[in-house]
Amino acid sequence: MTQATFGPTTAQIDRVASIGAAAWVAEQFNTASMDTHWDYAIVRRGIPGCTVCDAAYVNGVMESFWLQAVRGPDQLRQRTTLALSELFVISEVNSTISEIPHAHASYLDMLSRNAFGNFRTLLQDVATHPAMASYLSHLRNEKEDPTTGRLPDENFAREVMQLFSIGLWELNQDGTRRRDSSGAFIPTYNNQDVMGLAKVFTGWSWNGPDRSLGRWMGWVSSGPAELNWRQQLQNYPEYHSTSEKRFLGVTIPAGTSGEASLQIAIDRLFNHPNTAPFISRQLIQRLVTSNPSPAYVSRVVAAFNNNGSGVRGDMRAILRAILLDVEARDSSYANQANWGKLREPMVRFATWMRAFNARSAHGAYRIWNLEDNVSSLGQNPLRAPSVFNWFRPDYAPPGPILSSGLVAPEFQITHETTTTGYANFVITTVERGHSSGANAIVANYAPEISLANNPAQLLEHLNLLLTAGRMTPSTRQLITDAVTSVPASNAAGRVHTAVALTMLSPEFIVQK
Repeated sequence: MTQATFGPTTAQIDRVASIGAAAWVAEQFNTASMDTHWDYAIVRRGIPGCTVCDAAYVNGVMESFWLQAVRGPDQLRQRTTLALSELFVISEVNSTISEIPHAHASYLDMLSRNAFGNFRTLLQDVATHPAMASYLSHLRNEKEDPTTGRLPDENFAREVMQLFSIGLWELNQDGTRRRDSSGAFIPTYNNQDVMGLAKVFTGWSWNGPDRSLGRWMGWVSSGPAELNWRQQLQNYPEYHSTSEKRFLGVTIPAGTSGEASLQIAIDRLFNHPNTAPFISRQLIQRLVTSNPSPAYVSRVVAAFNNNGSGVRGDMRAILRAILLDVEARDSSYANQANWGKLREPMVRFATWMRAFNARSAHGAYRIWNLEDNVSSLGQNPLRAPSVFNWFRPDYAPPGPILSSGLVAPEFQITHETTTTGYANFVITTVERGHSSGANAIVANYAPEISLANNPAQLLEHLNLLLTAGRMTPSTRQLITDAVTSVPASNAAGRVHTAVALTMLSPEFIVQK
């Protein structure tokens, strides 16, 4: 539950204990989402069945994100969608899609739709989604013009290789970097590859019944909010480069249409030997551990390459391989010092809401601004600072982790300020809830309050629910001493103390 959801609940722990991890994963593959982000943010502007439906702007998409993260029955899909959103990043800040809820709602729905599909479809849908095309500037990208010296925009062509498919360095199938005869790492592409691939992403703009100038420019409505963000881009031959396109050892002949060029390009990226290890390792990092062994990566790559029926890129096979692998399920691996990952702040917050059935009086999760480093989490959905996400998969903080040749991506947003901000956020939120008034998201601690006069039972309960049974004796003693210092007559105070300190413990912050 810690690896595959936004946080365990007592009911889901019982369910997995009853049917087993493999059966639970299979069950999740057949569990439908409770809603779409489009319906929440654009159609209804509120939760399903809302009577007062007033979600506004991009905040409505964030409300929808949190509703599905906390209450969605399809937890594996939701957690996978978060992972994909951190690989294929668009952002509401510093971009052309700021304050456009249509872009973000549609994009999240697209990721959710592809979470259990095929990676090739996912890659093409990302490449031709108007939100990504706006964010990385290949919307209305025009062919080269020798007269004016204009060249196609290379932004997306570079990032689709560097971040979304093959990465910077040639990899072995176990995720380790290849070396040339002199021992140097081997780049996967060069600037000529970027220039050739950039031509593929010319002539793409808004979908619609025609290919007029007005459609191309987006003048078909009064403003960007009314454009059709839900349909993939279409190609406009007038603006597409028809010259020869060379990249990654592939040559697309001159005169090839935009649609055919795209299929060739996506096929090349999808079938490139780097793609399976590059993507597989990052999905393992997002769900299970920051430093998977080469053998673990190799087993997931094998599932990526062939799902057992000759199909490459089957996301269900990839997720099964990640979550059911011996390194994910055998507790002896979790006991190793270099195994595990830092639980990212957004997931810690969601874990609290799920564990204690936190909700508002009206049912909506109006959680809009969490990225403040001083008073909040230092991380917020839809608001990564750049296409490189909140943290890089290869980030290593200076000190023992770096010197050991390990990585810890989430430590890139973990420092003195965010650590203090998180502590302040937890202490306040656990006791008072998040926000105020009708929007206050408040926990239901009734089960915990019933244990308040028995600190040992209370700690054992929190040990299961929040720290996966890994609370150390020293942590348990520290929290017990703090709890017993609160008068027994103040049951709520005892619970608040126990929950807050557990959420500040290394055993909670580090996912094992």
